[in-house]
Amino acid sequence: MGTNIIVTAIVVVYLLFMLWIGWYSSTKITNNTDFMVAGRRLGPVLMAGTLAATEIGGGSSLGVVQNGMSGYGLSAAWYIITMGIAFVILSFVAPKFRAATVKTVPEYFRRRYGKECGLITAIIMLLPLIGVTAGQFIASAVVLSTMLNIDYQVAVIIVAVVVTVYSIMGGLWSVTLTDFVQVFLIVIGMIIAVPFAMNYAGGWGNVAANVPEGP
Repeated sequence: MGTNIIVTAIVVVYLLFMLWIGWYSSTKITNNTDFMVAGRRLGPVLMAGTLAATEIGGGSSLGVVQNGMSGYGLSAAWYIITMGIAFVILSFVAPKFRAATVKTVPEYFRRRYGKECGLITAIIMLLPLIGVTAGQFIASAVVLSTMLNIDYQVAVIIVAVVVTVYSIMGGLWSVTLTDFVQVFLIVIGMIIAVPFAMNYAGGWGNVAANVPEGP
């Protein structure tokens, strides 16, 4: 009973902290540029944090692991590998977008190649973003429902409301700051969880003994 109360308190404090970041970020917004691109004042550390959090989330920490254990093996690593390749490409492309002072990628293509190209780019970007967002919501809701022992649908609603509220309040500022906090917690949490997981599995020797032989 005591453990459940502590876990619930930690989750509630975390969600409230995310909402507080949204409110704090809203105090930094004075115009559309602040909301859309954080006033173009994000440094390399915050940018790296938000880009990493975009990939190091439910998709990689839960989805890739599940695929790796369910038959894909190391081939499931394509998700992380393509992320690294994309970051390298972005390091060369990003300065051009920054010099163009646009707020979105479709806007850049619309200005350079016309309305049709801007519309096509928006559609191409929108479709995968829907899947990524849904995947993050699903993974977060699974974790929340497991930790609080609540109904999965209720967890989805809680996650959707919290994320939507802090995103609307602070725009890119709140998304960047919450992403930075979340990726830090994910990385530190995974490092801390490794010895506990190994102990729960019976040690490395037991894990190795239960790995099926390759073809």
